[in-house]
Amino acid sequence: MNWMNIARVAKVVALLAFVLPWLVVSCNGTPLAEASGLDLVTGGVKAMNQEVSENRDPQWWAIGALALIVIGLALSFALKPVRRAAAGLGGAAAAALVLSAVGMMLMIGSFRSEMTEKMNESNDPAANAIFDASEMQKAMAEAIRIDTKFGYWLELLALAGAAGAAFMAFSGRSLPVMAARPAAGPVDPDSAYWDSIDKTDRASLEEYIYRFPEGRFVELARSRLAGTPPPQA
Repeated sequence: MNWMNIARVAKVVALLAFVLPWLVVSCNGTPLAEASGLDLVTGGVKAMNQEVSENRDPQWWAIGALALIVIGLALSFALKPVRRAAAGLGGAAAAALVLSAVGMMLMIGSFRSEMTEKMNESNDPAANAIFDASEMQKAMAEAIRIDTKFGYWLELLALAGAAGAAFMAFSGRSLPVMAARPAAGPVDPDSAYWDSIDKTDRASLEEYIYRFPEGRFVELARSRLAGTPPPQA
């Protein structure tokens, strides 16, 4: 695995995100309509109580983002060397990211304006004589919410990841490799016991010689015993 392949995988994830829900229109918490990324590309908006509520115009920014993702993915395989391929993939990913973010904000703003105009056109004179029209419009506008969903944020995150990984590939950096820890060798009981005793204690030195009569430190233990006074009675 390298940075270039990670960028390609992120691009594929961004493509798959188009089949997931991108936004939901609700009123007082009740979902009314839902649209995936592909719905925004084709112009179909799914209502909760029927298959298609209305055919809206395809969103140019969603079409552009989808095209940039596909083009960037194709360039990553077609261009040589890797730096050129990374530049093509990363540039397309960054452009699709900006286009998706700005396009969604503009679309939501346009939809709110459209809803406000429809409410202004549908004012009932009889109702206006009883209720304050401006207050009614404000309440209706607050009741309608447009929320972006998981699929849209997944697409943005995948595009950001693709752009970042492509930059790493363009700069020639390699993935960090974790150094394997050397396998611990077998424990030497002779050395382990010698390290654990008090070399100035006569009993400890005698115990070592008793345990390891052929040990590596027997001579050293005996020489220390020779210089260690016997315990006083």
